[in-house]
Amino acid sequence: MKSAITQLTRQIWMAFLGAAFFACIEAQPPAAENAIQNAVLEGIQLSAEKGETEDEKLVTCYFIFRDKPTSYFYDLKRKENKLIFEFNDTEMGSSPIPSQSEAPISGFEIEKKRVDYNKDIKGLMPEWHDVVIVTFDVEAIPTITVNDQYNIITFSYKWTTDQAKVELYAQKEKRNLVLPISLGAVGVAGVATLIVYLVQPEEGPPALGDIPVDDLPKHEFPK
Repeated sequence: MKSAITQLTRQIWMAFLGAAFFACIEAQPPAAENAIQNAVLEGIQLSAEKGETEDEKLVTCYFIFRDKPTSYFYDLKRKENKLIFEFNDTEMGSSPIPSQSEAPISGFEIEKKRVDYNKDIKGLMPEWHDVVIVTFDVEAIPTITVNDQYNIITFSYKWTTDQAKVELYAQKEKRNLVLPISLGAVGVAGVATLIVYLVQPEEGPPALGDIPVDDLPKHEFPK
């Protein structure tokens, strides 16, 4: 009889501990989901028009979105001959986007992934965001100009069809360059993840000279 009571007590304790364990698991807060509305990348279009000379052309790449990414940046990887655009809080549309080419771009690939903005900050819950990465393969790195107007982000550059002049149009800077561009409010950890600056020092304003006093009013005391 005593043995049966002991076994019953043990079973009750095991059941209690098991219930407490699962209650603790359920009490843990879930990983933070991104509350921001994702933009949708609907299309990419490359176009070219005639430049100032017979061999020159002006190329523009259009990223067409539904809504707008919270932020994005582009990265020039010179050793790999890659031009990379990364759009945050963005997902792909339902229609496939075919690769295109326009010299020196030979094509592009699109990758989508989920990124935890808090992964490098100890003690914070994961904060997941959808990211779309477009990687352009290029024969040489062009000098690009980036613009955006609401749901269309573009970059453009000048290029030449004369192979003897390619070096005049390609960038000569040897370092990689990452430029973040913020379009909206994101979490502090997200901003910290995105900010990677590599900029050239700028010359400061010229030194100030003496302040002219010729135009000040003159006060004369009565004699």
